[in-house]
Amino acid sequence: MKGVQGLMIAGCLGIIGAVCNWFYLVRQADNYERVALIAVKDNLGAPIELGQRFKESDFVKVEIPKNRLGNLEKVAVRWDALNTVIGFNSNREYFGGEIVMQQDLRTPAKEDLNKMIDKTRRVIWLPVDSRTFNPAHVNPDDLVSFRIPDFIAQPALANSDEPESTAGQSEIIGPFRILALGNRKGRREISKAAGLSVGAENVIAISVKVSKDGSLESAAQRLLVVLQRTNFQGVQLLLHSAEEAAE
Repeated sequence: MKGVQGLMIAGCLGIIGAVCNWFYLVRQADNYERVALIAVKDNLGAPIELGQRFKESDFVKVEIPKNRLGNLEKVAVRWDALNTVIGFNSNREYFGGEIVMQQDLRTPAKEDLNKMIDKTRRVIWLPVDSRTFNPAHVNPDDLVSFRIPDFIAQPALANSDEPESTAGQSEIIGPFRILALGNRKGRREISKAAGLSVGAENVIAISVKVSKDGSLESAAQRLLVVLQRTNFQGVQLLLHSAEEAAE
């Protein structure tokens, strides 16, 4: 009887050992399983310039253990997608050893503005005072508000429900989402990489809400009144955070 029990115990221990060994081998396999990514060659002699067209000879395969990839697996371009990268224009400067990211392969937005809004919104074009606005740091899809100095904000719109500004305080109108700056509907570096002319960007297109009867939201009405009164001289743009714009 004792011999049978001993055999059963030995068998159980053998099964447990086999399972543990299997788990160990699986973990070790993760260390050896690698993912191939696209990287810029170290020996190019010079960095890849903004707007330069990618060639197959610009890149090299870089293999990274899968268990050490981290977030790269989601944002980097894999080696098996190399054919989709060749022919793209670089939208920034690349140095040897850099891994190519998916966000670096964006193309200029070509969608018409009226396809970027629904029936509850309208597009308004506004001139902006170039002395208080640097378009190089602003992109379509950003949120902006407009700061109206108190000497402009007073008096408030006569027939408006908006309260009058307190003396000595500025008025903030917004936020509004930017759809385009001049003829640019995407990031500046992407447009330049594609060889597109950026042009003047002191006129911005913003999206505003409309009610069922077609009237503009009160903030947009107020903004247009200020525009008519001042031609936006002295009005400042306030750029909102990327986190707020993503909401």
